[in-house]
Amino acid sequence: MKLLENITTIKQLEIINRLDFFKEFSLAERQVLLESFSHLYLIGQGKHAFKRFEQDNRLYIILSGELRIFAEKSHIDIGHVGPGEFVGEGAFICHRERSTSAQAVSDTIVLAITAEALTKLPAVIREKIKDKIIEGMSERIHKLNHYIEEQF
Repeated sequence: MKLLENITTIKQLEIINRLDFFKEFSLAERQVLLESFSHLYLIGQGKHAFKRFEQDNRLYIILSGELRIFAEKSHIDIGHVGPGEFVGEGAFICHRERSTSAQAVSDTIVLAITAEALTKLPAVIREKIKDKIIEGMSERIHKLNHYIEEQF
């Protein structure tokens, strides 16, 4: 994973303005978010964003590209996440080791957020991020329930 340091705030705003994850954020809130974190990373095709059991507790919001989520032991795909989606919420929320691995299907740019950085954001931005995480987790549970029902 390579830290991207030379992307202007305007270019970063252009990228996140296209994503549903940020649609509830005002322009000013998006700017604060980018200025507070400014941790954009490039994950080259075939490279890992993280591996199972790592102690990395960052939440990754995919800005472009796609990550494959899989169980390291069996290499069975659990799912794919693309632009506007996130991954790593379990380790982010519970401060625990990674339960899965994530690998770039194509060159992928992510915004990495730490729990510590989140606490320093204004409450309105922090709450919007939490709402998006809850919404995304709810959607994943719905898909999992549907998958389980199809199996039986």
